[in-house]
Amino acid sequence: MLKYFLIEEYRRHLAMAKKYSLFVFPLYIMFFTVLGGMFVDEVFAVMPYRAFILVTLISTLIYGFGVGSFEFLGRTMEKFTLVNTFSILPISAKKTYFYAFLRDAIYYTLLFILPMYAGLLIASAFSHITVLQVSVFALSVLGSVFIGYSLAYTSFALYTRSKPVYIGYIILVFMYLVLAYLGIAPLFTAEFQFTKNTIYLALAFLVIAIFSALGYLLTVEEQATVQKQHKAAFDSYLKRFKDALLAKEMLDVIRGGILLKSTLTYFLPMILLFIFVRVLSKISSSNVYTPLSLTVMLSIFSTVVYSWLTIMDDYRYMALLPLSPWGIIKTHMKAHVIIVSIVSVPIIIYLNLSSLSLLLPAFALFYLNVAYLLSITAYLAGYRVTSMLFDPEIVIKFSLYSVVPGIILTISSLNLGMLNTAIIIGTAAAMLAIAWVSVKRAKKKWIYYD
Repeated sequence: MLKYFLIEEYRRHLAMAKKYSLFVFPLYIMFFTVLGGMFVDEVFAVMPYRAFILVTLISTLIYGFGVGSFEFLGRTMEKFTLVNTFSILPISAKKTYFYAFLRDAIYYTLLFILPMYAGLLIASAFSHITVLQVSVFALSVLGSVFIGYSLAYTSFALYTRSKPVYIGYIILVFMYLVLAYLGIAPLFTAEFQFTKNTIYLALAFLVIAIFSALGYLLTVEEQATVQKQHKAAFDSYLKRFKDALLAKEMLDVIRGGILLKSTLTYFLPMILLFIFVRVLSKISSSNVYTPLSLTVMLSIFSTVVYSWLTIMDDYRYMALLPLSPWGIIKTHMKAHVIIVSIVSVPIIIYLNLSSLSLLLPAFALFYLNVAYLLSITAYLAGYRVTSMLFDPEIVIKFSLYSVVPGIILTISSLNLGMLNTAIIIGTAAAMLAIAWVSVKRAKKKWIYYD
């Protein structure tokens, strides 16, 4: 079964991108890792070694947790993948989800961890870092990612049993990550990196084994599909939005648990980022952030929410209905703004409590960047945003369009002098012009389903 899970994953990505694209993506990882390894001294000049290691390993743990949650919760809602075959075939649910767990562990190790390791090995030839240091770091990252996978596996098992218990579990994971960064709770992979003592690596893999076993044991063997009546909710949304497609989209948001998934892939990482920059400011004795700069970062990270909205639809079926691709894209954009607002508005208000005069500019910058990124995504990736992850041409274009203005706005907002304010206004005007052109081109580009 594991063989077929891996084949399915390979074919899914081939269906979303060109054949060679899947193999090009690891090359991106290698390229940027080589650059990072070559300039490691400059990195440590800005950020202390211990803080860098903690941030890196906690971030990779969050990545593993996010990917695992995305795969388990997302695939379960799709209803037409191997992970759901236990409901119609004589296959154990426990074994089915365990195969899915192993698939992710193997697939993303090949896709991300090994290319990262290869890139660091190449960088060691051009810097003073050694093969042993690179290997220890790669093992630490691998352990952190696998801890994230195993935590996500257990979280899914709890999600199928009790939503309150699941929410409590997520809160505990979040609290642990904060305490681990502050040095109060142990992060075994970080201790292995600091001390090179293999006992800590063994403890890390013991944690992985424990939570993997918990995930397997707690998975509900028989998961009956319960059909719920959503007509009342649909009528309510239709009355509120005056748009049948948007009402259907918001119903899918509730049905697919997208608010919960957005919390895992968007809200939780952002909270940890805010904690990190505050601690980093204390370490460096200088402000490395302002409420405005954090608002810009918040809007950049919000793009991930859009992918959740595109994963629920079967576009082969959509093509048979009197619906246009652009109509679907426009509906995704509207729903994206609603969901991102629910999550982000309280954060923006909290960030600006000490300087309410910046609250209006903060909201303006946030929604400017959200609208800009949505227009770029709509033009480049269309109605299936997941395809962009494995198409080199789309990744390069999206990176250029998104990273450059994001960096300009973030840096300029650190010190609001006359020059920086002028730069922000000029950049905002350019972004609005690009967004307008992108929307016009997207309408012409996405006429047919393909």
